[in-house]
Amino acid sequence: MPWYTNHRITCKVLNRIANRYSRSSLQDLKSVLDHATETIWRKQEHYYNSLQQ
Repeated sequence: MPWYTNHRITCKVLNRIANRYSRSSLQDLKSVLDHATETIWRKQEHYYNSLQQ
């Protein structure tokens, strides 16, 4: 299974991203985390859809 299907690992990844943007504005941090979360969701959907086919 890929790393992005593991909830614990995705939380660690998002936390590391947040730590890298700790000095940026809250709006910038929210934008970066939203983009990262969307990307992870897309990867998960693609992975699970490919399993069903």
